[in-house]
Amino acid sequence: MISWVVIICLIVCGIIVIKMNHLKHKAFIILGIFFALSIYGTFILINETNDLKLDSSEGIFDASKLYFGWLNNVFKNFKTLTTNAIKMDWTSVNESFAKGIENKIDRTFK
Repeated sequence: MISWVVIICLIVCGIIVIKMNHLKHKAFIILGIFFALSIYGTFILINETNDLKLDSSEGIFDASKLYFGWLNNVFKNFKTLTTNAIKMDWTSVNESFAKGIENKIDRTFK
């Protein structure tokens, strides 16, 4: 229940800040709100999954170690996904389609 209250408060504060006319950097504010909600949501997810004890300094240290380890794995997976997408052969096309285009190009330039 408390997590929903925090999320709603962050959204309401963001809407109030965005509605102010003297702020020119609305996109930066929206990204900041999204970043804060993402950090909060992922921390709550890890806390509920691993049943962390946040009532002592040792528990907070273990939770932060677990969270940053999880975040590191997310970035490693994103890096792997990106490098695999870059390594793919994006130039291969249907040969009959490519030959049809070559014939059109030859006819236009002759």
